[in-house]
Amino acid sequence: SFEIIAQLKELPYKIKSGHYVIAPGMNNRQIVNLFRGGLQEPVKLVIYNIRTKEEFSGLVGRTIEADSMKVLETLNSDSFCKTFQLDTANILSHFIVDNYELWWNTPLEKFWKKMDAAHQAFWNQDRLQKAKALNMSEKEIVTLASIVEKEAIFHKEMPTIAGVYLNRLKIGMPLQADPTLVFALRDFNARRVLNYHKDFDSPYNTYKNTGLPPGPICMPRQNSIDAVLNAEQHQYLYFCANPDMSGYSIFSKTYEEQMKVAAQYRKKLNAMNIHK
Repeated sequence: SFEIIAQLKELPYKIKSGHYVIAPGMNNRQIVNLFRGGLQEPVKLVIYNIRTKEEFSGLVGRTIEADSMKVLETLNSDSFCKTFQLDTANILSHFIVDNYELWWNTPLEKFWKKMDAAHQAFWNQDRLQKAKALNMSEKEIVTLASIVEKEAIFHKEMPTIAGVYLNRLKIGMPLQADPTLVFALRDFNARRVLNYHKDFDSPYNTYKNTGLPPGPICMPRQNSIDAVLNAEQHQYLYFCANPDMSGYSIFSKTYEEQMKVAAQYRKKLNAMNIHK
């Protein structure tokens, strides 16, 4: 019966691509009109916990019609990245973590324009002025925010952690951020950073290299970016996870203070049989 109605209403010649929701109780005529009229429902792109271009491409490919390999190819294109004054290492810094409503058949070109519009809206005059006061570009702010995001469990500690890294950058001290080592090795299941992480030769190894890594180690949330822009001013140069395993950090001004806390934390990890 559906085929008869579809042929009578010339559906095979007038069907429109899209993401359609067929509700319980709809009859054949309603379904045919749905496809003929292009009355599709939007899809939601929810960006969360994305670390790599491959993960982002896969997410986009699962959400809209665009092929994930085409998305990745675009992100790895020098000419595409240059349109935003970026490169293939830091291109993810241009995209703002949020929930986006899209049509399933949105062309990839329009998708990038929507992402760019979100970037422009986020980086308002207030945020741009704060970045300028820190003498940092947008991509540098996002790169640091990605490190802060992976270091912090609790949002209220983010501005303090951001302040530690800004203090280190000011004096030319290596960031020594463990999450950058995890990213360098793509060892995302690691619960403990060991010497082989620190010895790994990579531009993302912030133990061996000073300054920021080439690009973000994840797509940071908006509050992580704002934590860097509104970083706490203090004299801390170190922090370590609290040995009480609460998820909070203990901040120190001197290396000696840091070593005492770190020793207690390592002892706790050993007691918990966490060796890697």
